[in-house]
Amino acid sequence: AQALCIGRGRSPLSSLSSLSSLTLFGSMADSKPQTSTWVKAVAVAGVAGASLLTLKLLSGSQCRAKGAKASGHGATDMAKVKALAAKAVEQYVGDVGAKLNASANDMIITKVGDLGKYLAFPNQFKTQMLARPDVDEGQLLRVTDWKRLTPEDYDRTTFHIEVDVKGTSIEHLVNGADGKALSVYATNDKDAVKKFMEMMKLDPFEIVSCEEVAPQEEEGVVVLTTMEKLLTQYLDLFGKPTREFLKKLVPYAVDIVEKVKIAELTLDRKTEEFQDRQAKAYTYADYLTEFTSLKIPADKYVELIPTIKQRVYSICSSTSYRPGKCQLLVVREDWQTKAGETKFGLCSSFLTFLRPGNYCVGHSTHSVMKIPEDKMAHVFMAGLGTGLAPFRAYVEERKSQKNAGHKVGPMTLFFGGRYSKTEYYYRDEFEAFEKEGLLKCCNAWSRDTAQKVYVQHKIKEEENDIWEQLGKPGSTGYFFLCGSKQPEKDVYRTLIGIMQTKGNMTEAQAQAKMESLQAEGRYVTEVY
Repeated sequence: AQALCIGRGRSPLSSLSSLSSLTLFGSMADSKPQTSTWVKAVAVAGVAGASLLTLKLLSGSQCRAKGAKASGHGATDMAKVKALAAKAVEQYVGDVGAKLNASANDMIITKVGDLGKYLAFPNQFKTQMLARPDVDEGQLLRVTDWKRLTPEDYDRTTFHIEVDVKGTSIEHLVNGADGKALSVYATNDKDAVKKFMEMMKLDPFEIVSCEEVAPQEEEGVVVLTTMEKLLTQYLDLFGKPTREFLKKLVPYAVDIVEKVKIAELTLDRKTEEFQDRQAKAYTYADYLTEFTSLKIPADKYVELIPTIKQRVYSICSSTSYRPGKCQLLVVREDWQTKAGETKFGLCSSFLTFLRPGNYCVGHSTHSVMKIPEDKMAHVFMAGLGTGLAPFRAYVEERKSQKNAGHKVGPMTLFFGGRYSKTEYYYRDEFEAFEKEGLLKCCNAWSRDTAQKVYVQHKIKEEENDIWEQLGKPGSTGYFFLCGSKQPEKDVYRTLIGIMQTKGNMTEAQAQAKMESLQAEGRYVTEVY
């Protein structure tokens, strides 16, 4: 399972500061579970590798909203978002719970104690499942397609992934052609988390508060989770720490030698050693397991380790063309440490191993890549690697407009990669669109020939159209660039050159023209 389970219950208690107070619930023992589905949800929380169980206990007499967070949503909109999120997670519980072995549930229920009772008695405690208590706009999204686009033996893992957004609050907010991207919240590898907990002698079923990472708007709210889910779902356990982390770590070392060692790593005279550890990609987990005398209470981990941050991905599909679907084009990030070890990006790895039927948490995010409102405007697109993503959405949007009977203007795609056989993503689609006359493909393959060809070379070949549609007075075209940062300067210099040679401009005039296009939103870049 790749999702979060969050229970929300109402209690006559004004606050719950300890585990023992969770047992003070009136006639709970005399009640009967509504269905076995919610009992199975306890097992989901206990054994699913990427599931988090969080119980929100609200004081019925004191619960009141403090207003919507500054996210651009009003209170009414946010209420709808939360209702749809709850519906999505209930669907998840049904999907996953139906596959569980009920005979194994007793042990899990016993382990998590009273936490399980709230899930087993939804009527009495008004139990509600949410996606993540710290991400109001987060939606639980079901994966419906995953396919690798590069060969199995290739040195890059690039893939296509699709999630179902029909019926969610972001159904109409994930059009990749309309200035939208998808924020994804990854989870840590469950096996790595298990190994860490064993080394630190942590009980995976210990109940801890995560108020530090998931503060709530309502008064009288306590957010609880299991230790396993805190480390899997929330804390960036395998991220790169700063010296501030080491300063906070010092008090928890029992052995004086280790205490001094940790403290010294924060000093200027130990800068070189600390930087060497950074170059070797030391993680929070590495430091915590290195110093064996550390005695850290379970509820203090949230004060030491930051939360896993969202990763933003360009959306490579148009919801006008593919209603209810959101598709991403992703490459698994990897790099070599100073020690020669290969490391992988957290979120890209998380997405690499998702398959249809799995879940992830995400929400819509703003992007500058928005197709012009003028359907007849000539659109030039330079996509570098997975920077192709928004332009696939652009082409699909124009295709949808054409299917609806609108006249649409020309599109020119400059796509840059290394080898055409291995990195021409969505080749069949683009060739079909080109055959239809919807766009012109100008691909640059840097290693297919002895002489390297880059996107700026292909842009130069189209200088006549670029000048007529982008640079010439009265022109209405647009130029978009998306992808890695390094080629941006080369593309910009090429466009400056086109303005000079085709428009008889001085370098200063060409520079002013490009700045004018940027100000008008006709030259737009999104690089990383």
